[in-house]
Amino acid sequence: MKFKTSLSQLTLKCLAVLGLTVAASHAFAQAETPAKGVFWEVKSEKNTAYLFGSIHLAKASFYPLPEAVDKAYKQADTLVVEVDTTDTKAAEKAMPFFTYTAPDKLENHIKKTTWESLQSLVGPAAAQFQSLKPTIVATALSIGVFRQQGYDASKGVDLHYVLRAKQDKKEIVELESTAFQASVLGGLPDEDADAMLAQTLDGLKSGDTLRETAGMIAAWKSGDAEGLAKILQDAASKDAGSKKLMKLLLDDRNQGMSKKILDLHEKGKKLFIVVGAGHLTGANSIIELLEKQGLEVKQIK
Repeated sequence: MKFKTSLSQLTLKCLAVLGLTVAASHAFAQAETPAKGVFWEVKSEKNTAYLFGSIHLAKASFYPLPEAVDKAYKQADTLVVEVDTTDTKAAEKAMPFFTYTAPDKLENHIKKTTWESLQSLVGPAAAQFQSLKPTIVATALSIGVFRQQGYDASKGVDLHYVLRAKQDKKEIVELESTAFQASVLGGLPDEDADAMLAQTLDGLKSGDTLRETAGMIAAWKSGDAEGLAKILQDAASKDAGSKKLMKLLLDDRNQGMSKKILDLHEKGKKLFIVVGAGHLTGANSIIELLEKQGLEVKQIK
């Protein structure tokens, strides 16, 4: 996935020690202005909740977020997130999903051409990846591009609200567990994992990754949910493998997250929900699934 979900944020914590360097481009540059973001009101006869789409690596310049978003957070008694990324113990327990046990190694699980492509991109640093699964390498390389452009997990929108909610002593509810997210990304069959890594390497070399991600960030910052959905749809339509990964990493997870949101909503809790923006746009999104359950959903622009 080129648009980061919290799977990527978790991976960043585990891989920060690698100090990766990936060639970057000015195509990724964004104007340093506060972000609007993508934001929805969700209503039933008895309750109102608010959904804000997150990006998990951001910049200090994106803040402050719009007043309407801040007001929605303040009225809530419960913050709902994909996972609480400040839970370091949970992150440590997830590490086995990301790595191979020696003497097994990355090179044994990917095609020769994919291994050679990785070597051509990062040179001798490819040896640092041997203990990691292909999907984790792909995510780490993509995060490296984000970081070179000044994006930082410590400025991520979901982390911003988790830290704030803890300070304000609000209840925090996780829609998923860290272990579950790690198992999704680290549990792909070799064929699919190799395809994800190969596509990531191709995108980095061609500049497509930079252009696509720049478009997603620009759409998110301007509150263009339709534009964001189109970029994600185009990415999923590249080939059968991309479509399969999109279903696994977004569509399938949306089912479980929307059900839990609906349960919390029906219990009468005042919810401020922050999930990756890719989960909230387009077909099979959390927004669409909540609408199918009879809730009134309106984007606040």
